[in-house]
Amino acid sequence: MEETKTPVEVLLDQVGIYAKTSLKLFRFKATDKVAGLFSDIVSGTVFGVILILIFVNLNIGIALLVGDLIGKMYWGFLSISGFYICLGLLIYLFRDRWIKQPVSNLIIRRLLDDEQTDEQKL
Repeated sequence: MEETKTPVEVLLDQVGIYAKTSLKLFRFKATDKVAGLFSDIVSGTVFGVILILIFVNLNIGIALLVGDLIGKMYWGFLSISGFYICLGLLIYLFRDRWIKQPVSNLIIRRLLDDEQTDEQKL
């Protein structure tokens, strides 16, 4: 004999299916966000390492050139080091405005980007 379900049981079954589907969708979205953020970090790190290698070689060349112009090689390296000390202090003083806020805003924008596009679709 076939067992018939009451409307409440059918509704509860549908709610259970909806909850499972919503959980899967949340997991997929979270995985997508983490993967996107991780790929951004990895690609940024690779790009940063390449830039560091370029700047190291460039700075050695500039230090040798300045040292040659001044007459003592060590003065070229000291002057380039002094420049970077001043630059480092300047960046340290304005680190919140120049680094912390833009990076925080970028991460927040990246994490909330999908939610905004979902809301626009509705």
